[in-house]
Amino acid sequence: MKLINKTRLCSLAVAAIVTVSCVALTGCGGKKDSAAASPAASTSTAASAENAGTCGEGVTWALADGTLTVGGTGRMTNFTSDNQAPWADQADQITAVKVEGTVTSIGAVAFKDCTNLTTVTIEDGVEYIEAGAFNGCSALTDITIPESVGYIKTGAFKDCSALTSVTIRENCRLDLKVFPETVEVNHF
Repeated sequence: MKLINKTRLCSLAVAAIVTVSCVALTGCGGKKDSAAASPAASTSTAASAENAGTCGEGVTWALADGTLTVGGTGRMTNFTSDNQAPWADQADQITAVKVEGTVTSIGAVAFKDCTNLTTVTIEDGVEYIEAGAFNGCSALTDITIPESVGYIKTGAFKDCSALTSVTIRENCRLDLKVFPETVEVNHF
């Protein structure tokens, strides 16, 4: 009799373990997955993921109402034609860029071909503007670069055909052909 009770007890224990495992691993009998429960919520999350993310270790970006804001701390990624900025497929929607002062560099070709970009705000604290960062921003007419920027690399504003005026600090180091030849460079 004791053997039969032990066998039943063991069987019940195994059944309980299997049931708990099923619930834990597959969600059997538990709450529905929030994405499955609300298709609108998953669509909203996907849309948000397309308009925000990271663009460097500790550096984030968000695009809302035409304004791309880059924040966080550290250096922005240097992008290439093979490794484009995460917002590259939305470049035509960007009309303004704001780079917060806790970001230390603006990455190479970061805003390349943002053809509707008209306003760029770079906060004091940014130290470098990498090669081709604003290449092809054909609607940009003027820009003030803060005192903290000490180095602007080659072609940072290449093919910015509407750019007429740039204000930078007197001793900012400029590589070759940073600005189109027709740009008036003003120093402070």
